[in-house]
Amino acid sequence: MRIKKWVLMIGCAALLCGCTKSNIVQPETDESQTMGPDFNRYEGIVLDEAQLHEGMNDIYLDADDYPMASVIDFGLHLDEAYVDVIVVVKDGTSAEEAAYYAEVVIKGLNDEVVVQDLSYGESDEDTFGGLYQDNDIRLKVYEESAYNAGGQPMYETVIPMDTYQKIEIGA
Repeated sequence: MRIKKWVLMIGCAALLCGCTKSNIVQPETDESQTMGPDFNRYEGIVLDEAQLHEGMNDIYLDADDYPMASVIDFGLHLDEAYVDVIVVVKDGTSAEEAAYYAEVVIKGLNDEVVVQDLSYGESDEDTFGGLYQDNDIRLKVYEESAYNAGGQPMYETVIPMDTYQKIEIGA
């Protein structure tokens, strides 16, 4: 009788082992395809301007990092080959600080675009970045009071596409 029990237990164990599918050797999904960053380049990516505005405001309106910052606005007109950039600084901000901040915002916008579309090159010390290789920059820098009153900008320029120039605002 003991032999029958042993044979029956071994048979049950063999039956149970044969009924399950092993996922150890061959997983059901190829996790290498679904996990990790996607470094593929895609064509025709539509930039999400709302997400760009949110990212720009989170980073470049931080009072600790940019105490002169008040408002950032921009419009991407890529079909017409230009980008509008409006930078508003607090009243009393020096011309040097306003120029520095305007350059930071221009480069920051490019780098936020790169987050969405890797085909654009990042900004660097002597380049505004890939967004501006095929687009002019229409820059306006305002003080807060002039901006709120609909007044004139303290600085306004058009930077031609694929051009880097130091922003210098006269006192």
